[in-house]
Amino acid sequence: MSTRHALEQLRAELDRSGQAASADQLRRYLRLVRELKLRDPENVAQYGSQLLRTHKAQLREDELWLVMEQVAMAAMDCKATDLANSLVFAIRSHFPNSLRGERLMSMFAEFKAMGQAAQLEEVQGANERVLKEHPQNELFRKREVAMQKSLGNLPKAIDLLKKYVELFTTDNEAWEELADLYLQAQMYLQAAHCYEELLMHRPASIAVYVQYADVLYTMGGATGANYRLALSYYAAAVKLSKGENTRALYGVCACQAQLNGIGKVSGRGASSAGTEDHSDLASLAAATLVQRYQAQAPDMLPLVEALLTSEQLDASV
Repeated sequence: MSTRHALEQLRAELDRSGQAASADQLRRYLRLVRELKLRDPENVAQYGSQLLRTHKAQLREDELWLVMEQVAMAAMDCKATDLANSLVFAIRSHFPNSLRGERLMSMFAEFKAMGQAAQLEEVQGANERVLKEHPQNELFRKREVAMQKSLGNLPKAIDLLKKYVELFTTDNEAWEELADLYLQAQMYLQAAHCYEELLMHRPASIAVYVQYADVLYTMGGATGANYRLALSYYAAAVKLSKGENTRALYGVCACQAQLNGIGKVSGRGASSAGTEDHSDLASLAAATLVQRYQAQAPDMLPLVEALLTSEQLDASV
């Protein structure tokens, strides 16, 4: 049984058990959410506060503070101010000089100041003072990036995150965030570099192949080079997913259509855009899409067929 499936089963058990849920059920649920690094704030706040309220004595000390921190962050996400306040100050009182306590206090101050620029700037100043003392602290560096995003300062957030990944080069989450920030700023070449880094760290990630190909396709260009490269990465995603990734199938078709268009404009036929090796693959992708919509969403099939026809792709394979 997969971990995610186990989590879904456990969530169903907790829903049935209600207030009678056992300490073991509640602990396992919170642990699985932590292990999977999921954001499920409403359930974490509900089940976590239930665990702390009814079974607190059964928790080991290290687990107790871990759960309290987890529930505090979920409470902030849910805007449950009273719950967040009680947990944050309990943790800070128990660990007055810890960086984790400082980070949690910073997050809570940011939460309370949300939408109030002056107060957010005060929190930012406090974060900067901590970073002067602990310049290598990953958590506070990430909080500084989040703060700049909250202030709407995209260039500053990008600059801070660039410096962060220079120090922590294997932090995949940071590379993903930096790619997203670059995309928001329409800095596609820089976003592509982030996905290249991610592919080195996660060479079997279908999602990263597709995201990288999306950026290359968006960059486009009259020579067709970016479309050819994008097509190769969409094709890799199709292969890795055994043909199940619909976005990658669409990507193959879209790239081939662009390359066909470039070949016609050049006046030298499709081969001038380097399309001769990919037309069969595009036809196969088109046929797969038609078969999938016939089986799973027949009402959408006319739209798909019209799109493929407009792209002059043969779906009859």
